[in-house]
Amino acid sequence: VCIDLIQTVNSHAFFPEPAFAGFGAPNKTNKKKPKKNKKKKPVINNNFQTNRLDTPQDRMNFIQKRIEAADFSSIAELSLQQKDGQIALDINPNGIAVVDNFLGESLINEMRKEAMSLMPDMVPSQSTRWDEGSQSVVPYEKVGVLSTQIEGGSDGYKASPRLVEYIVTLTTHLSHKLNQILPESYQFKGEEQTNKLAVCLGDGSMYDKHIDNLGGDNTNNGGVGGGDRRKLTALLYLQPSGSHDGQPSYPNESVEDDPRGGYFRAYDVPNEGDVTSIAPRGDRLLLFWSDSLVHDVSPSFTPNGDADHRWALTIWFIAKENATIRTTDAAVEERHFGLG
Repeated sequence: VCIDLIQTVNSHAFFPEPAFAGFGAPNKTNKKKPKKNKKKKPVINNNFQTNRLDTPQDRMNFIQKRIEAADFSSIAELSLQQKDGQIALDINPNGIAVVDNFLGESLINEMRKEAMSLMPDMVPSQSTRWDEGSQSVVPYEKVGVLSTQIEGGSDGYKASPRLVEYIVTLTTHLSHKLNQILPESYQFKGEEQTNKLAVCLGDGSMYDKHIDNLGGDNTNNGGVGGGDRRKLTALLYLQPSGSHDGQPSYPNESVEDDPRGGYFRAYDVPNEGDVTSIAPRGDRLLLFWSDSLVHDVSPSFTPNGDADHRWALTIWFIAKENATIRTTDAAVEERHFGLG
């Protein structure tokens, strides 16, 4: 079983100094009277053509509008589940939401450029997995995978402003939107998150089968409240827009569709024993439950060189104190990891 090593961050720590609205830019005093002919606010639409994304506030407003427009309802779908020896309706633990063309070509390409600029400071991505020999959880490095955590504050914002803006906006506004449709035991904190920027360099680099969060009682993963409180995973692919044009669309994608690989594979989706493959399509946002979905990443390759590097920015949403972190079902552990 694999567990991502993470650190929880308060989103307010992302706010650069001076005030958040200025994003660290110097405050200039303008003594001239304001002009009467003010520019009209950009119109938000799905074509992304009339949206001006010149300023931090423009970009954050735009991301907020995209969140408001997107359909995440599938993450709140109900399913019959066995609890305490009884069958009951609850949120589907293997629910997934996929939103394509989430941010548009211009913004996603700029975010990819920022991500690439951080590569010199990235390190081999670490995780943990169950070792049968020692019967314990042991750390390991993912071969061919580099990662880093996006930091806030003045230095972090200067290094990757659009990545920081995206993290702050998604954490605040997506948590608010989902909290409106989810029961109390599934509520998120809108002011806390943790994140990871990762790149697969090819040569078969992959992620082993795992669950992001094996349960709230695990205190060795940097979680808060005495355990790992990650509840929901939001994964944004930073491939160029159109990276998988002409290929089958979700949910009919397959690892055989593309020699570059790097497909997200969700197990027991839509039903037990099924595997749903999801392409790392540029500008695709993928949501799933951190504490229940078994998944991996198929081997990735770079037939066209660095342009085929698989970039992904993951944000983990933190559960409120009264929310529940699932403990991995014994049958799931036995079926996927051989832990009985």
